[in-house]
Amino acid sequence: MTSDIAPRPFRPSDAAELTTLLNSAYQELEDAGLNFTAATQNVETTRQRVAEGVCWVVEHNGRVAASMTMSVPPPEDVRSLSEHAQEPATGWLCQVAVGPELRGRAVAKTLFDGACAWATKHGLTKIGLDTAAPARHLVAMYARWGFEHVDSVRFPDKRYDSVVMTLKVIDE
Repeated sequence: MTSDIAPRPFRPSDAAELTTLLNSAYQELEDAGLNFTAATQNVETTRQRVAEGVCWVVEHNGRVAASMTMSVPPPEDVRSLSEHAQEPATGWLCQVAVGPELRGRAVAKTLFDGACAWATKHGLTKIGLDTAAPARHLVAMYARWGFEHVDSVRFPDKRYDSVVMTLKVIDE
């Protein structure tokens, strides 16, 4: 972990900066043909997705430069496709983004560790996520964090299959 990174809760005034971060952080995936929602979403979509759970941001040089959202319960679209997202006491990581100026500094892991602490405090037993199967670097990162591949799904209007991964945070 990096010691100078201090995640804080999302504030409504962060919505525009967070949207800019998500669009830019996901641009290379969009360029690779993976049409992640975050690559092109507008501010209203950002607000809607953040409202589904709790969101943390990291500021760098006075700007939102990293973010992670935990949706509780998991978003309806993934619940409709995977039984793993239907399990009680499950939170779902969404729209993890780290701007280029903070990459390689364990910022995503710092955000994740905070999300795990929050999940434990709030009685969640499992955290899940989905990501594009062709984004092998993301699948590998989540596996390093302890997530296991438990399902594959295809979201409507996506050009790729998604890997569903879960991690137990508290033994049931």
